[in-house]
Amino acid sequence: MLQIGIRAHDMGQLPAEELANAVSIPGVSAIQLAPSKALVPPCWDPASLARAERRAIAGAFSQRGISVAVLGCYINPVHPNPAARAAGLERFAHHLRTAGDFNCPVVGTETGSIDPDCNYHPDTALESTYLTLVESVRGLARIAEENGGVTVGIEPVADTHTISTALLMKQLLDDVDSPAIGVIFDPVNMVPDSGVLEQEQIMDACFAAFGSRIVAVHAKDYRIEQDGRGLRKVHPLPAGTGRMDWPGFFRRLQAAGKQDVPVLLENAGPAEAPGAIAHLRDAWVQSTGKATLA
Repeated sequence: MLQIGIRAHDMGQLPAEELANAVSIPGVSAIQLAPSKALVPPCWDPASLARAERRAIAGAFSQRGISVAVLGCYINPVHPNPAARAAGLERFAHHLRTAGDFNCPVVGTETGSIDPDCNYHPDTALESTYLTLVESVRGLARIAEENGGVTVGIEPVADTHTISTALLMKQLLDDVDSPAIGVIFDPVNMVPDSGVLEQEQIMDACFAAFGSRIVAVHAKDYRIEQDGRGLRKVHPLPAGTGRMDWPGFFRRLQAAGKQDVPVLLENAGPAEAPGAIAHLRDAWVQSTGKATLA
């Protein structure tokens, strides 16, 4: 069954009750909540809140039929400064330890870069960087295992991040070897700036490598434009406004047995979200071959 959600901070940065009202859009049943980006006052560390406060935030959404599917805590787990890296990992650990108070099963991050701001850096592709990531993720996996029921969601990103390909994502899953690690799959992020005409092959490779470990999906779009370097990917766009093959994606998602994972809109604010939701619902119907969405 298709479960559509949104990133809460795409609706603005608001107090919890106002934010819960803002995300209560027809068709939305889940959110990704990044407390530092979505809440006023910003909550950089949920552990700084009393348990009753964390539960009250979750309650504001649950009262409106909306679950917190992912807590966003996007850090740089390979930060070149060891102290900064350790601080980020500790912040992520606090999110893992408090996720249960939000009734949230996943805490998510990307895999970072040797550039402190997670931009492109050639040394990100070095084996030493990958080994630093493995060490970081292993530590987070242990904390997740100690707080049973919560998963570390890892989001790969082509071109710039430590985990930039389907095979590297599989290698990380194999090397960490923990049931507490899952994949947040953004298919647009896995289409590299070069090779933009290979969408179908990229999706096939991703599902073959980690389809069984997907715990959430990010949904946006992209288009292709010609510039002085050739064809280039332009993104992010709201889902349904580019060339992403969402019916084909959903067919693969269903074949992987992951039809119930939350599909979370990105880059779709109040004006764009209704159209993006309608597009995803139509794409789901196309993927199932049924006349209507159940």
